[in-house]
Amino acid sequence: MGVAALVADVPSAAVAQAPATPPPLEVLHGFTLIDGLGGAPVPEAALAFRGTTIVDAGALRDVLSRVPDGEVAVRLDLGGGYVVPGLIDAHVHLATAPNRELAVAELRRLFRAGITAVRDMAGDARLLGALALEARTGRIESPDIHYAALVAGPSFFEDPRTRASAQGVSPGEAPWMQSITPETDLALAVARARGTSASGLKIYADLDAVTVRRVTEEAHRQGLPVWAHAMVYPARPLEIVRSGVDVVSHVCPAAWEAMAEAPERYHHPRRPGYELVSAEAPVFYVLLREMADRRTILDPTLAMHALVEGGPPEGGGPAPAGTPAVCSREFARALVRRAHELGVPIAAGTDFTTAPGQPPALFLELEALVEHGGLSPLAAIGAATRVAAAAIGLQDRIGTLQAGTEVTFLLLSRDPTADIDNLGTVKEVWKNAARYRLDPP
Repeated sequence: MGVAALVADVPSAAVAQAPATPPPLEVLHGFTLIDGLGGAPVPEAALAFRGTTIVDAGALRDVLSRVPDGEVAVRLDLGGGYVVPGLIDAHVHLATAPNRELAVAELRRLFRAGITAVRDMAGDARLLGALALEARTGRIESPDIHYAALVAGPSFFEDPRTRASAQGVSPGEAPWMQSITPETDLALAVARARGTSASGLKIYADLDAVTVRRVTEEAHRQGLPVWAHAMVYPARPLEIVRSGVDVVSHVCPAAWEAMAEAPERYHHPRRPGYELVSAEAPVFYVLLREMADRRTILDPTLAMHALVEGGPPEGGGPAPAGTPAVCSREFARALVRRAHELGVPIAAGTDFTTAPGQPPALFLELEALVEHGGLSPLAAIGAATRVAAAAIGLQDRIGTLQAGTEVTFLLLSRDPTADIDNLGTVKEVWKNAARYRLDPP
């Protein structure tokens, strides 16, 4: 299916206004609203906005009753369907081995499926920054891109992926991919990361708990969110959560919290003894309760863990004969269900891609969260909108449809709260008040 920007019936938000002239009030109606806040869908709803910012949302009669006296609103009937916030994939990798042509093609595919923002979890920030600018200014059909700068211990930079992501610069020395040692000036390291225009700082591996805490504190002091793996080696999951990080990625490595011994480095051949632990164990209650109390977001990558069950070790390389699976899908599913029960905020992220012509991986993650993770379709929508926006630190701007947020949403032909697969019935994509209509099949 193709996407084409409409011109004739696009609201005037796309037209530049004279500085002294406020944008007109525009009201969209003719749909059921799912605002991303977790409440029941609102039939016969409306969105009112000025420029690119929503000023009111709710039932049409209520929105119209709040139009200022004497003001004439420009009205547009969307013709039926369901409006949801634009979807967000909270865990992608677009530039691990940077290739602009492939990245642009993937971004276009994501956008046409209704994904209007992504959180890129480390790659070549030079390409990511350029793509982010083009996406935000509409030069390419693309979700908005919010990317991480990475920090890790020196031994991590033996990983060949770091050389691909730092071409022309020594891995560990690039501002977007820095080695942290006891001698590192953390204030300078975080400032260098911020200078790449990164939206967050990713703590990857080979750092102890004290260093994780110090890096997190400095990043927060400089206003940068912190995103970490569930296991940083040797820092364990509970230590990572207690360091104050904002988001924890990957549910399977959380099993190390229950192991008597754990690897000291990321690159290792070992796997947790999944057969020895239960998601109901007290050790996981403590971990998940801490996350819930702190509002630490879990990015479980549940569908990806199911794909790699029995695959190579998480540190890379071939699996020795007879070793247990890199991940137990049953453990992963059970721990996500337990996290959801205890109130841990869950964001939908993928960490893998599907083949061209197939639905993007985000739809597999949402299906997994509903079928195996204990989330209702409405909660899964929240995981790919409200919570994913909070993972980036942009919950006040995107992820919900309410006063103050951007005019970024999808118009669907079928109800996604009845069946999460209905998120695939996109008729229109609106991104920052620019309207795109899908061609009929």
